[in-house]
Amino acid sequence: MGRNVACALRFLTDSSMAVRALPRASETAPLVTASLPAGVLLLALVAPGLDLLSIVQSTASLAGVALAASLATAVVLLGFYVKYPRTSWLAAAALAAIAAAGLRCIGAEFAPVLSLLAVIALGVGGAFASPAPASEIWA
Repeated sequence: MGRNVACALRFLTDSSMAVRALPRASETAPLVTASLPAGVLLLALVAPGLDLLSIVQSTASLAGVALAASLATAVVLLGFYVKYPRTSWLAAAALAAIAAAGLRCIGAEFAPVLSLLAVIALGVGGAFASPAPASEIWA
């Protein structure tokens, strides 16, 4: 019986059978947050602003300008979604802006609601928030 215990201990302490843990990497990948420039955010607000102006000032015919602003917003948001593909809020905003531009092209009255939905999607995602310092990102 003593011989079996000795064989078992030798088997357990044999270095060729031991599990080795790799050292933990000292470097970590930097956290990249999607941030949109202020011009993009202003561009996203132009079409809903023109819609509001056309409601308040009924004599102003701004449908063509609102269509151009909506198309520009859709293209720019889609471009930023391609740059940051893992941001679902940016995908939602781009999809709403594309739908709003398409509905404006055919003259649907529901298009201003989708333009506003694109702005809400940007707000929910934190696009209007001030950028956090690097020390708060890792905390």
